[in-house]
Amino acid sequence: MVVGHSPRISSIFERPIASMISSTEEISSLALLTTAALDFIFRFFYVPQWRDYLPSTLGFDGWLFHELPSSWFEVLPTFTTYTEFVDLSNRRLSFFSLESMMKFAKTPSTSLGVVTTNDALIVLFCLVFLVRRVKGVLIPCFRSVGRKIGATTHGPTWENNNETRIVKFGEYGFRFVFHLTLSVIGVWYFWEKPWWDQAQGGVKNTFEGYPHHAIDVGMIWYYLIQCAYNVEAMLALLELSFNFEVLSLFSSCGKLQSPLEITWSPTCRGDFPEMFTHHVITNLLVIGSSHFRFTRIGSMVFIVHDISDVPVDLSKLTNFMKWKNATVVSFVTLLAIWLLTRLYILPFVIVKGVFEYNTCVFGTDKISEDMHYYIIAILIFKVLLIGITILHVFWFLIMIRILYRLVTKGDRHDLSEQKQGEDLDVTEIGCPDDMAEDKKAI
Repeated sequence: MVVGHSPRISSIFERPIASMISSTEEISSLALLTTAALDFIFRFFYVPQWRDYLPSTLGFDGWLFHELPSSWFEVLPTFTTYTEFVDLSNRRLSFFSLESMMKFAKTPSTSLGVVTTNDALIVLFCLVFLVRRVKGVLIPCFRSVGRKIGATTHGPTWENNNETRIVKFGEYGFRFVFHLTLSVIGVWYFWEKPWWDQAQGGVKNTFEGYPHHAIDVGMIWYYLIQCAYNVEAMLALLELSFNFEVLSLFSSCGKLQSPLEITWSPTCRGDFPEMFTHHVITNLLVIGSSHFRFTRIGSMVFIVHDISDVPVDLSKLTNFMKWKNATVVSFVTLLAIWLLTRLYILPFVIVKGVFEYNTCVFGTDKISEDMHYYIIAILIFKVLLIGITILHVFWFLIMIRILYRLVTKGDRHDLSEQKQGEDLDVTEIGCPDDMAEDKKAI
């Protein structure tokens, strides 16, 4: 909807794409982002007509006088909801029956393909609960395996002084199985998708036809499972990093105190701020890419992370067990795969493709006013992708530092697991973690 603007503003959207996008896209993106923020703030304070109070010297044909749609849902294509799906069955299906839910789950391009819809949120909640239940069963099994391996390798008394290692071994054992499984499934499912084939256009296929992409059943559940895992991973990060204790409202001296005490946990690792930042960016990318129909590009980011997470987890497992030779081999493998996936494919194939082809959605003639939300969304998406790439470079530098200490001093220590002020244990080597748990890097 456009209010209070002159024909001159409309003419902006009639300009040929070649003469406008290449030179002013980023400027207009920032202007639209600012306008959207102002709209949100003033609507919150019940002043939706805030433009009426602007001085006339600003001109009535500027970007500030262009009002965006009140909801981005208004311009995004909608998918069939569960209620609509049952209604369209002409009473052959009944609500909340196992048959109707199974058929809905096996139908492409439904509301389950957008994780911000009510149907998807309900399924997502159930999947997060399921992931936690599965972890509750598997992690104790992996811890038991870790105890047995540690006792066999280092003697029966090793367990007494390495309980924290055993706890982390269980967590990384689960992560290793999850990332290995999702990597195999992802490579198998997306192997012939055109956005992975440069001969068929590569990343350009993630934008052509946007936002009217069909969402296959495999893509729907791949995204839901990935989203559930990342949400649960953030919860696990907080659980491993903090201890929560409920206290009385009054202290022993009778003074009023906080009813909740939060302290650092012994299992909290060394790079918690970076890890927490990574989790926030990851979840924003997952939820945002699904909401704005960037699932194709999002799936590419998922695969890159899952594949590189496998040697990360393997390196952690061997390090916690103090297997020196196995840790060195897995660490060198990690460096090679990290370079290929996170420092080459992600920035120079995926992110580069996003910057190069994101204007394909406008076609070849003109920009539609309905695509204002896209200009803002793609700008935010670019910033998040750059942010996660910077974190990958940061962790790679830590790995290079570990490798340097190993080559020059024979010092094998996991810098990402070290708490500030701890002494180095020269029998360890490790790698920075990703997509999961812990504390502050030195």
